[in-house]
Amino acid sequence: MRRPDWLLLLTTGVLTGIGLLVIHSTGGSHYLLRQLLFLPVAAGALAACYLLPRRVIVGLAWPLYLFSLLLLVAVLLFGRGAGASRWLVVGPFMLQPSELAKLSTVILLARWLSERREPAARPGVLTMPVLICLVPAALIVAEPDLSTAVLLAVLLAASLYTAGLKPLSLLLLFVPPLSFAAGFSLYTWVPLFIVLAVIFLRRASLGRALAVLGLSTSFGLLSPLVLSMLRDYQRARIHNFLAPWLDPLGVGWNAIQSRIAIGSGRFFGKGLGQGTQNRLGFLPNRHTDFVFSCVGEEFGFFGSLTLLGLFTLHVS
Repeated sequence: MRRPDWLLLLTTGVLTGIGLLVIHSTGGSHYLLRQLLFLPVAAGALAACYLLPRRVIVGLAWPLYLFSLLLLVAVLLFGRGAGASRWLVVGPFMLQPSELAKLSTVILLARWLSERREPAARPGVLTMPVLICLVPAALIVAEPDLSTAVLLAVLLAASLYTAGLKPLSLLLLFVPPLSFAAGFSLYTWVPLFIVLAVIFLRRASLGRALAVLGLSTSFGLLSPLVLSMLRDYQRARIHNFLAPWLDPLGVGWNAIQSRIAIGSGRFFGKGLGQGTQNRLGFLPNRHTDFVFSCVGEEFGFFGSLTLLGLFTLHVS
């Protein structure tokens, strides 16, 4: 039997404890009890995954991935949710297929990249990992759930970097989506263009740098065209993300209040359960979507940095 990773177990336990404290502060006893009920199930799943031989996990990579894709298709047809179809109802339980998709995609990426002997930068090696992430990401965007789809891109970048892809090549791979996302506003696209120009003019040949900047410009110009084809509420969400202060009492309310909460925590925070943005209800969904804002308000910059440090230590 292989030795347990005590650092991983320790950080998992500490993060779980902090999570329970924050859930009680933001959601009350009801949500805390729900988490405590699922805690033994999670601990059992952790033990089962640890005891499962690695060859079994590797063998399940493709079946698990295909099953998660099937669930993502099912949620588009039969899913439920407020404003987005993200959940499948199975008897008394609700399942979010995108969560399984994240896990199955990581496992399949690890299997594929570990079996390749060619350099990770070769197009033939890169094509399959990109497709592995692109298929579930497209299905998740259709729900719509953009944040989870972006997370799959982050997982792809981390996997390719671990497989040996150099940072400059990794940045080159993500220039098109980055330029497209930033192109919805000149306030975001111009700084990105300047950063890309500085990096590639210093680190790459002139021809390659000009090609990258041309690619960035092309995808950046696609954004206004796509924006004109979107519905009003979709354009409002994009504008809210890029410039929430343009509608502070409307679609920008949540983002602005979350920033106020984090800023009001200052260095050491107001104390557990003492956050005014939290207690007075200025932050919606404060036990889920805006839970980190409450962490910043109640634990301050020091507590937020400590929490992020624990997550970094947890995955390193």
